[in-house]
Amino acid sequence: MVYSKCMETTTKRKRRVDRNHIIYQITCEPTGETYIGITVARGRAYKGSVDIRWQGHLYHANIENRPYPIHQRIREHGDGAFSKEILHIVRGKTEAHSLEKTLIREKNPLLNVECTSRKILRTAN
Repeated sequence: MVYSKCMETTTKRKRRVDRNHIIYQITCEPTGETYIGITVARGRAYKGSVDIRWQGHLYHANIENRPYPIHQRIREHGDGAFSKEILHIVRGKTEAHSLEKTLIREKNPLLNVECTSRKILRTAN
């Protein structure tokens, strides 16, 4: 049953580009190594959003057995050996990814793939 002509037509909503993004840091407590990542904020539950992303890291490490440094440390030390913290909440995807790259360059977190490959390149030269 149609109550108005508006219900007959469907239009696709434009995807939002101004969502909040969370830049977070994971620290492997036994080694002190860090990882900087980004995730989309789900509402205002910022900590919960980082926790959901952390579950993704655990899945990639333990189920998919990915070879990346963060996943190797998770397998070595277990998920209880890590702490998570929110570094920034940024509005807009472009701005958030730009800030994440800047933080990775500045802090040089050893568990990020970019930093690991830069380290290998420096020692090879």
